[in-house]
Amino acid sequence: MHMKIWSTCGLVLVSLLSACGGGGGGGSPSAVAPSPNTLSGVAAVGSPIANANVRITCASGGTTIQTSTNSTGTWTSTLNGQTLPCAIQVNGGTINSVANTAVYHSIAVSYGTANITPLTDLIVANLSTNAIPSNWFAALSSSPGALSIISQAQITAAYSRLVSALSTMQSLNTINPITTTFVPTSGNLYDDL
Repeated sequence: MHMKIWSTCGLVLVSLLSACGGGGGGGSPSAVAPSPNTLSGVAAVGSPIANANVRITCASGGTTIQTSTNSTGTWTSTLNGQTLPCAIQVNGGTINSVANTAVYHSIAVSYGTANITPLTDLIVANLSTNAIPSNWFAALSSSPGALSIISQAQITAAYSRLVSALSTMQSLNTINPITTTFVPTSGNLYDDL
């Protein structure tokens, strides 16, 4: 009789664990895969660029998308009908509670992470024909199709030129400034760079 009770209890326990996902995650929600048409990242300059304006212009598919960073410099936007590549710009907001007066840029040739930092701004400067990223970004509003010629190979070449120019920063070889996920806090390798 005792064996039957233990067997029944064991079956009930297994059923309950299966219904809970069996992960033992301590009540944490399961990780949800990001939307396949989402761009997100961090805007930072050693500290987060908080509550800043983020503008995204894509090769085709309509007007510029606008979103903003949160207090940690994190931003996200879902593209709806836009075609990659996309150019990204951040301006305004605050850095350590001081008004941000600089403008930074980035580029995305695939969905996922697209950080906006001084390093990504230098990559965009290498990609743009006039070497002034803010002028290049402004011109895209009337001719976004110019983005369609940008490839991952061009971005990789621009990054290689950056690594060469900043050869004293050895750690730059271990990250991708655009796609490396990081938290803008002192001590984080990417953020410190």
